[in-house]
Amino acid sequence: MAKAANIKRKIQEEELLQILKEKGPLTRTELMEITGVPRTTLYDKLVKLILKGKVRKVPVKGNGRGRPKVYYEVVS
Repeated sequence: MAKAANIKRKIQEEELLQILKEKGPLTRTELMEITGVPRTTLYDKLVKLILKGKVRKVPVKGNGRGRPKVYYEVVS
């Protein structure tokens, strides 16, 4: 049964990669709107993809104060 769960997780990561390839770079909020997957779940998957070297974070500083927006893009 654990094997089936691993296959499903990989499919979801591949789907996330495909979305980023087609529409990226995107923020977690944008990914949430596209996929309907909660932001925390997306974050967990994005961290795994970053650790695998498939995705990278791209912070973009705004004109005002506060945190920069963080975009995620596929590593070429």
